[in-house]
Amino acid sequence: MLALVFVALVLLGTLAGAVACFVFLPLLPAIAAVIVGVPLVPWLAVTLYGLVRRAQPIRPFDAAEQQRDAAGLGGEGRHVRTADGRIVEYLVYGSRHPDARVIVQIHGAGTTGGWQCGMNAALCEELKLKGIAPSMPGYGYSDPLPGRRIADFPRDLEAILEAEDVGEFMVEGTSLGTAHAMAVAWHFGPDRCVAMGLNVPYLSEPICREFDFQHDGDKLPKTDARAWYQAWNFVAADLMYRAPLISPPARHMGGLPDGGKVKAERPWVFEALGADQRRLVVRGTQGQGWDQFSYDVNTRWGFDPREIETRAVAVWYAEDDRQCPPSHGEWLAGLFESRDSVTTSVRCLDEGFGHFTFLPSLGSEFRTGEETMPATLLELAGEARSAGESES
Repeated sequence: MLALVFVALVLLGTLAGAVACFVFLPLLPAIAAVIVGVPLVPWLAVTLYGLVRRAQPIRPFDAAEQQRDAAGLGGEGRHVRTADGRIVEYLVYGSRHPDARVIVQIHGAGTTGGWQCGMNAALCEELKLKGIAPSMPGYGYSDPLPGRRIADFPRDLEAILEAEDVGEFMVEGTSLGTAHAMAVAWHFGPDRCVAMGLNVPYLSEPICREFDFQHDGDKLPKTDARAWYQAWNFVAADLMYRAPLISPPARHMGGLPDGGKVKAERPWVFEALGADQRRLVVRGTQGQGWDQFSYDVNTRWGFDPREIETRAVAVWYAEDDRQCPPSHGEWLAGLFESRDSVTTSVRCLDEGFGHFTFLPSLGSEFRTGEETMPATLLELAGEARSAGESES
């Protein structure tokens, strides 16, 4: 009896299963579509938003606006048009004497030449230096250059130096700007670029792989920023620099591992960065979408710093830097110190300020009462010149 009941239940279950398959089979694609589509819809929406933002033109360049902005920072706003038709902005400050020594000061990521001008204008005046602070492509008032390499940057500077009638000059870079400063020294050679200053430097991917150094550039997407699926870069740029309660990034830097002490003891550092980050996207955030998240820009420079022949070099790095590993600064310092023909200044500090160690320590502007890169480069350039004359 029990066996018959069991067989009957099995037959009924099989029949019910067959009926259910025919009844619910048309719903299976819909169920699958829901499972896949729920996460897919926002992904498509965000990608579409990024593609639209990427396609939108940036604001037209307004020379009068740029000049007013630069005046508020203690400098003069100027620009050049490159051979390929791009606008490159730069600020001029410090000494106006026609025979003044020239220093080119290059900003880091998420900032512009305006930041360099604001920090250095008074100092350059005291040191009788003419300061020139260009903004990289896609930063501030400069036009973007999608797909650029850092080795391309000296060509922008060539147009500026020609417009300003500059022969010899010194170059200083901060963070991302150190890679650009090295490109400048590499491109122009020691007879024109007479001194180079690297403030919290980092190294390119090939060198990091060669010496097994930490390399955070690996976190960036390793594809051409011009690929359609890199549209998320432009969403990220809008969030970072336009979104209420989020932008600009400087407002959150106090929460970084090396930001707490800076916020407590040198609050002007993040205040100045925040003001300049608003200037950074004055013509739109698209420039940051093209540049700041580009693997090629940040890691594959297009030149080897070992080929630099500049005879006066300063390398300043922080032992507690969480953004540009100190091993990079140590390697660069060793590279130039090992050359008998190079006069060097190497500083390695561990004061709790990390990546921000060598920014103004007494207020929002550099002062002659603190050790500064421009003053150091002036001294090094003089020593290198004297050494060269004695050898000849």
